[in-house]
Amino acid sequence: MKHLPTPRPLLLALGLLLAPAASAQTDFVALHPCAIVGEKDKNKVQDLQATCATEIARGDIQLIPSDQVRAFLDKEPKKSCAPTKKPAECLGRLATATQASRAVLITLNPGQLTRVSGLVVNPQGEVVDQKSIQIRSRGQPQAELVRTAITRLREQLNLVPLKVTPLVEQPPPPPLVAATPTPAQEPTPSTTPSESPAVSAPAPAVGVSKQASSDGRTWKTPLAYTSGGAGIVALGLAGFFAISGNNAMIDSNKPYADNRYPPQSELANISQLRQQATTQRILAGVSAGVGAALVGTGVYLWLNDRKAPPTPGVAALSVGPGGVSVLGVLP
Repeated sequence: MKHLPTPRPLLLALGLLLAPAASAQTDFVALHPCAIVGEKDKNKVQDLQATCATEIARGDIQLIPSDQVRAFLDKEPKKSCAPTKKPAECLGRLATATQASRAVLITLNPGQLTRVSGLVVNPQGEVVDQKSIQIRSRGQPQAELVRTAITRLREQLNLVPLKVTPLVEQPPPPPLVAATPTPAQEPTPSTTPSESPAVSAPAPAVGVSKQASSDGRTWKTPLAYTSGGAGIVALGLAGFFAISGNNAMIDSNKPYADNRYPPQSELANISQLRQQATTQRILAGVSAGVGAALVGTGVYLWLNDRKAPPTPGVAALSVGPGGVSVLGVLP
């Protein structure tokens, strides 16, 4: 009986395609309400905090909803991480409670010389990044000066961890197993001093028959077509996910068109659209890699499935005393 080798490249590629895309975790950022220094008017403080949150959300950042952040801060003794002696520890607890990869605290000191600083902390309470800049007014309005300062700070801060997209490595081809015939053993005649050597009877012929396929192709050809078809489907899905992710990112940037600034109530919707865009991009990358692997596997199997040379239908080997005979019968 001929044992067919397991198509390991196809199984590996199908396993990648069927792997749940939900395992790719999106990196969220828990934005602490911006700490405003030197301003006593509560209305101006709220306006500055809204401007700060809007400018931070303007980038390609996934923000935790503000109600979850506020729910955590309500349980803190001072209702904020800014006035504590160790703000990094408080921000670490905030990141852990909201399941965010980073917690960020922006401190703003508006005025003729506007100062703004940022503190980025991971869930372990370790400081990932910390920067501070200052901008002097040259006649522009205070709101414009604040937006410029926060934008420059956002571009310098390491708000989200750097991602490295793994490359899908094409698996090696399956090894070719060749059957080795077992060599025939000659019987050793036994002799005694009183008896002459006996003539042994001819050994029975050992026959090996092999039936070749009608067109010379094996199981590799249909498997190649299946793998190639699945790869084309995966590449089509990659294109669909890429277009969907791009559309979601365009929709999330529409509130910022014509240098407009959306109200703070729309930040949750913007964050949801960007999360959808990120997920679609991840799915597009995985589908493209799996599709390429499946198509490559199909091409390899198809090229490897050459037509086999014609073989005799029956071959017989006969071993006897004083000679060896070989008989071949064509099919």
